[in-house]
Amino acid sequence: MKKRYLHKITKSATATPLSRVGNKIRRFFLCLTQKDYILEQEKQRAGECVSCGKCCMLPFRCPFLIGDEDHFRCGIYNERPGQCRAFPIDERDLKDVNYQCGYFFVTPEPQPMKFESPLLQIRIKNESPSYYAETRS
Repeated sequence: MKKRYLHKITKSATATPLSRVGNKIRRFFLCLTQKDYILEQEKQRAGECVSCGKCCMLPFRCPFLIGDEDHFRCGIYNERPGQCRAFPIDERDLKDVNYQCGYFFVTPEPQPMKFESPLLQIRIKNESPSYYAETRS
């Protein structure tokens, strides 16, 4: 088992019913006010829904969840609210379901810094090739 996976399991043990209520409220307001953040997080989200129903029980069972523990499904899937469509928004939401979700987040690779400056480009363009030949000899 990977060390990172074990860290997530132990870290998720801190999710309490009160923190799940707070995260439900956070998701609600994020969906209302921070649509750019949600779209950015969707680009980093990978995986797919495995229909486990864990997100539909945060912090209480959704009245539109139908089926039994083996085969959950949403009774209003095509008309479900925005916060249901966006789940999980970020890693904090995965913590609420003890990281037992078909979704996961991919951290983008850091891009190398580019040192481009209009001043540097002007200076380089104005220098002649003969300058470089003279300094090398």
